[in-house]
Amino acid sequence: MKSENSRQDSPVDVAYKKIKEMMYHHEIVPGQKLLYQELARKLNMSITPIIQALNRLQLLNIVYSERNKGYYVGEADPVEARELFTAREALETYLVPNIIENLNARRLKEIEAALKEHSKGLTMPQHRRLLMIIDTNFHLKIVECANNRVIYNTLKMIFEQIYLKYRPEYMRENRLVEAGQEHKLLFEALKEKDVKKTRRLIRQHIKSGSDHIAGSLLEDRSIEL
Repeated sequence: MKSENSRQDSPVDVAYKKIKEMMYHHEIVPGQKLLYQELARKLNMSITPIIQALNRLQLLNIVYSERNKGYYVGEADPVEARELFTAREALETYLVPNIIENLNARRLKEIEAALKEHSKGLTMPQHRRLLMIIDTNFHLKIVECANNRVIYNTLKMIFEQIYLKYRPEYMRENRLVEAGQEHKLLFEALKEKDVKKTRRLIRQHIKSGSDHIAGSLLEDRSIEL
């Protein structure tokens, strides 16, 4: 008998993952209408699993639907962005004691590798959506150390709601550089196993990210008006 981890993904699981991959690689952008017939053709699948995958993404607040119009990728809202970052701060700072308690040489090495990947990404020309993914991986690698699967999965969904609905062109170059520097300070605090310092740096880092993203969304709205 196959274990749960080795079972084959269902067509809905495959469609769900592939549509998210298209969002990650900016093949689908915030605000875009999602034509399930076109998605079915692109993914070489039938329409039914595509619609079910879109319904799953709607439950996660990444996609929304309008009656008699169809499905659309959600667009970030400044109020919602603030709320998502507040949830991030609460969960990530709560986990700090468990993270530090479980830190060992192997885990520190994995976090450092994620840090280096982010630093490398800042120096290479690539789409900013990919930088957002690398940023997420760094934070989730830290969260993983707490051994709390429920909070890990919740934070993963929060990151997706922030980044998949946020237009990467809004991300300013100076904020990307600042975030890289903040990551380095956070890693040093983890190495020191300093709970108080780590919590303070996480709060500052999340507040800076929240201010930047919510601010850019408000600025965009004022331009539209």
